[in-house]
Amino acid sequence: MSSDKKIRVHFKSNHADPKSFPPTIEGESVFAITEDRFNRAIENYPDLKGKIEPVFDWDLDNFYESMKTAEVLVCWDFPTEDLSKIAPNLRWIHIIGAGLEHLCPMDWVPKNVSVVNNRGVHSEKAGEFGLMGVLMLHTHIPEIVQNQQNKHWESLYSTPIMGKTLLVIGVGNIGHAVAKKCKLLGMNIIGVSRHGKALNGVDQMVKVEKLDEVLPLPDYIFMSTPNTTETLNLLDKRRQSLMKPGVGIINVGRAATMD
Repeated sequence: MSSDKKIRVHFKSNHADPKSFPPTIEGESVFAITEDRFNRAIENYPDLKGKIEPVFDWDLDNFYESMKTAEVLVCWDFPTEDLSKIAPNLRWIHIIGAGLEHLCPMDWVPKNVSVVNNRGVHSEKAGEFGLMGVLMLHTHIPEIVQNQQNKHWESLYSTPIMGKTLLVIGVGNIGHAVAKKCKLLGMNIIGVSRHGKALNGVDQMVKVEKLDEVLPLPDYIFMSTPNTTETLNLLDKRRQSLMKPGVGIINVGRAATMD
């Protein structure tokens, strides 16, 4: 293989669709992969300059024609049926989000094709969002905003958040980022994951099998689990009955994980 051979990459962006992703025009502007954005990004990786032959496409406008020669596909979703015939040279698929449930089951993946996701890319921002959610609930911001809209003035009080307990269900990159930021404020952090292995910034880690034992403890719960058969209705009515009255819940995972 010649050293100057370029890798042909098909970038598939989606126009906004309320029934798909991104659902809004704002989301479309955030997630679109354009030639201008590609050129600015490639400046950070000089070793890749001149080694990529990019194709920028929207929806399925030029998908089937481009995939005849594409080696890499970067996108959120795409037609999976007969992919090996549609894209005989394909070797790598990069999904621009962390969730892959919309592509499951993965029995469509052709032999010799690797599928990766954006795991960890959004963790810093998600950590900020999770911390914000905990602080908003703790300081009664939703009630304050509602009172303001109703022109109802009422004093609402809260204690410092130091010493409060946060339960993080799903301590992946996002959950761990939230745990570490909340720990900086002096919160007690309990984490739940499949492996239950110790992590920095988390005071206590348990496996999912121990979830019932720790549910009565937190003042706040942060959920960042994928939508799988194991997480469907993870916080069902029975488990919700184990929680403290008035516990605050921030769910950045999937709605189906809660009853």
